[in-house]
Amino acid sequence: MGGPRDYTFEEMQARIVTKAILSHDPKERSDFTAMIMFGEMNTPAFWRPGDLCWTVVDGQDGSSYDIIYFKENFYVLSPVNVIYVVDFEPEPKLRVVGPQIELYSDALEQYLIDFDGNLLLIERFCGLDEGNPITNGFDVIEPNLEENILYEWYDIDGYALFMGRNSSIFVNARHFPTCKKNGIYFTHITKSKFACHDFGVYDMTDKKISKLYSFEVLPVWLTPNTW
Repeated sequence: MGGPRDYTFEEMQARIVTKAILSHDPKERSDFTAMIMFGEMNTPAFWRPGDLCWTVVDGQDGSSYDIIYFKENFYVLSPVNVIYVVDFEPEPKLRVVGPQIELYSDALEQYLIDFDGNLLLIERFCGLDEGNPITNGFDVIEPNLEENILYEWYDIDGYALFMGRNSSIFVNARHFPTCKKNGIYFTHITKSKFACHDFGVYDMTDKKISKLYSFEVLPVWLTPNTW
């Protein structure tokens, strides 16, 4: 066995944890499950109290785009818009659920979000600006996992969505007057020097994008507490 070695920045990036979520608050339930996406392929793995190591979940062809805990299940989204549910018994594996969702060629990123009890898939469309991806729109889709039906949403009833690779949230814009109703807030997705230019808010009503602040400021979403 070799000794310690130094990793390059690129190698370290391929080994980071992209996202981590919990099934329950550990302060309230001791039988919680932690799920992560890690490595270059965003491989899903889980850990439970008492486990000596993380367990990788098999059954997916390719990488993962997002993971969410929704109605007592973990769901994993692939880059081709296939949704998997994590089956823990008799052995951990991923199983395809729900309808097949058409993937558009210019949908660069996809997100899963629990929107007040509705599982939504958000597709982010991009064009190119000097060779760099620039967001030009979103689609909001509700995949009904039980009936295998897709519903496209054209507004979100006065709420605002905040998209992020580590977490996506929604807020009632009526309670936050500075938020745009039916707006989808997004931040950068590229590693290029132009990345800070690709953030703003998409208006689902008129399908236009407006900028946020100046290009020198990169936004970070902070989840508001109601208590």
